[in-house]
Amino acid sequence: MKINNYIKIGLGSLVMLFTSCTNDEFTPLKVTESNDAEDAPTGVAQARTTALSPGNGVMMQAFYWDVTEGGVWWDNVDSKLESWAANGVDAIWIPPISKGQSGGFSMGYDPADYFDFGDFQQHGTIETRFGNRQELEKMIGTAHENEIAVIADIVLNHNSGGELEYNEFRQVETYTLFQPSSGLFNRTWLNYLPNAVNLEDEGRFGGFPDLDLKNDYVMDWLWRSEESVANYYMNTLQIDGWRFDYVKGFSPEVIKQWIGTVGGYSVGENFDGNVADVVGPWVEASGANAFDFPNFFNMRNAFLNGNLNELTKPSLISTMPEKAVTFVGNHDTESRDGSNEFPNEFETHAYAYIMSAPGYPCVFYSHYEDSGEEQKEKINQLIQIRSQLAAGDWSVNHVDNQEFIAIRGGDGQKPGLVLYINLSDVEVSKEVQTHWSSANIKDYTEEYKVFQNSDSSGLVVLKAPAMGYAIWAATDDDQVAFSEELFVPGDYQGWDPGSANSLVALEVPNLTGTYRGHVSLTNESNEFKFTDASNWDNGIYGDAGDGTSGSIEAPGNNLVLPGPLDYEINVDLVNNSWSAYTWAIIGSGTPNGWDDPDTDMRYDFERNVWTVTTNLTDGELKFRANNGWDVNLGDTGADGILDDGGDNIAVQAGSYQIDLNVANNTFSLGNWGIIGSATPNGWDDPDTNMNYDLANGVWTISVDLVPGEMKFRFSDNWDINLGDTNVDGILEQDGDNISIATAGNYTIILNEETNMYSFNLN
Repeated sequence: MKINNYIKIGLGSLVMLFTSCTNDEFTPLKVTESNDAEDAPTGVAQARTTALSPGNGVMMQAFYWDVTEGGVWWDNVDSKLESWAANGVDAIWIPPISKGQSGGFSMGYDPADYFDFGDFQQHGTIETRFGNRQELEKMIGTAHENEIAVIADIVLNHNSGGELEYNEFRQVETYTLFQPSSGLFNRTWLNYLPNAVNLEDEGRFGGFPDLDLKNDYVMDWLWRSEESVANYYMNTLQIDGWRFDYVKGFSPEVIKQWIGTVGGYSVGENFDGNVADVVGPWVEASGANAFDFPNFFNMRNAFLNGNLNELTKPSLISTMPEKAVTFVGNHDTESRDGSNEFPNEFETHAYAYIMSAPGYPCVFYSHYEDSGEEQKEKINQLIQIRSQLAAGDWSVNHVDNQEFIAIRGGDGQKPGLVLYINLSDVEVSKEVQTHWSSANIKDYTEEYKVFQNSDSSGLVVLKAPAMGYAIWAATDDDQVAFSEELFVPGDYQGWDPGSANSLVALEVPNLTGTYRGHVSLTNESNEFKFTDASNWDNGIYGDAGDGTSGSIEAPGNNLVLPGPLDYEINVDLVNNSWSAYTWAIIGSGTPNGWDDPDTDMRYDFERNVWTVTTNLTDGELKFRANNGWDVNLGDTGADGILDDGGDNIAVQAGSYQIDLNVANNTFSLGNWGIIGSATPNGWDDPDTNMNYDLANGVWTISVDLVPGEMKFRFSDNWDINLGDTNVDGILEQDGDNISIATAGNYTIILNEETNMYSFNLN
């Protein structure tokens, strides 16, 4: 490096060099210096005509803060590119690829050697945190094979890792001597701010040496020369575009010149929520796209504060949509103190928003790869919805704190869409004016299977699920529903579909193919199938395995269940599955205690409950499905409401009819008794309880009666009471009182199944 040992003051008077002030206080001196001529780059940078131009799909931010160390990241990204491309990713944004001051620990935002991609032993390692050059180039090649553009993060504002040198201008030592192992882009204090020509630029990042981006030597090395960083990345490494870091730190003219010289897709990180005064003017001045931080803050505030009106505040989406790169999170918002972090429970809501709205969406690696398969599938679905539907003008149809409806008007290729977000805890619906007249309107998120129909003017009632979202659009598809019944013929009833019990659809029209019903299987081993009509001429479904696999195929093998037992059977023809449940009681108060077998319940088809009549002892019980503990119900809180895995239910000795309503998780223990002027307690509570004869299946009691009247009553309640209106031995609900003429000890028998009774005077 050649140093000219003189200082210019004022109009050129020569004086001897003198000692400076402190690092923060110095006398502005005009120091004439220049970089060594042999360090200057040569040639003129060129754009690459084969660079990929993203924008039709989505961008993937292919990293997060502090990704796995050890040089494995490029290989990790490489392994995912084919799958990403298949799901609509057409660009990846990768972290700074060159060696930083902290070597193998660096995330690249402390650039030291712009030309060391894991090639040189410096700053403690050969590889970067992400790998070596060979792995980087392999990953770039795989991306291009899958038509994915590679967007490189580039840090121009500052450097790190320089050695101490005497700063002639500041007259102190500064960490501004960069002699990188690559031998390219040597730098000294001449190339950093402040210097003799330029004191400052738009911003300084912490205490890092601040590159002077108006210095000819720096501009030549960064983008203007054939040997420049930009030209090398674009034409040698085959990078397709740029993500410019911390653009607040320098003039947007730098970006404009960079793009004008080497081309490529470009997006800037202007970390600011002010679109009118900061982000928008920067886009206009630079000509680059920008991450839509105003929209990010609008979304974060909307979902965090439960006020969707925030979504309508100004952003690049609303002012310069063609320049907006939208996102739900990135390495800056999701790290460190968490102050800008997006609320996890609303990440997919926000992705629904940016995939529906204008702009170019960017998916964050952590949200996609590290937040579970369910969220990954939802994001993939939203990417596909964007690809199929999202086009045309964006307008807000309705907004309040909890509901947001926006419309894309479509174009010649895509129909547009209606996005409906709902933050309330109940399903909501609104009449929406669309541009689709007399059309089938489909929810492409598949939350709703039933199509809606718009009228001739385009009006249609649309829905959104509780705390969820739906995306509706016109479709040429026909609404196809499954049958409303599924019959269960089998050997237990002679294989006759016409007389078989049926399962019923859980919704009508049956678009989900789901059914539920109850069947009494009378054999010790029962074989059966499902048919979608009361004959063998239509759909026939059996088991995909040995009869017990739980998977369905057509026509399949006979399904098999043991008996004789009653079953609740569930079928899902969309997901090709079936299941069967029988219920029983178990516990210290039940006939078999806590040991198998359980005491089986039967299904009462008239009352739609599971029931068993038996004798209990003092103790506890629970309800159990399929004689196993996978599904068991108890009563936590003793409130009569059953809970999965809940507390044991305390019972007292006696005879009981025990009912279980699985549909609403309730149960009851009741018994039959006698009441009336002839009975021991008269017409007053409590009734005189009867006992259950398990052997004969009847209720019985031996009791002293006096002349008078009586009735049978269930659970000390008049809701169920039986009398004999015709004095014929057959009981009727609310029937006449039964006369007792002679006092004595009687044996009374009640058969609740036949509604018959008898009195015998002992």
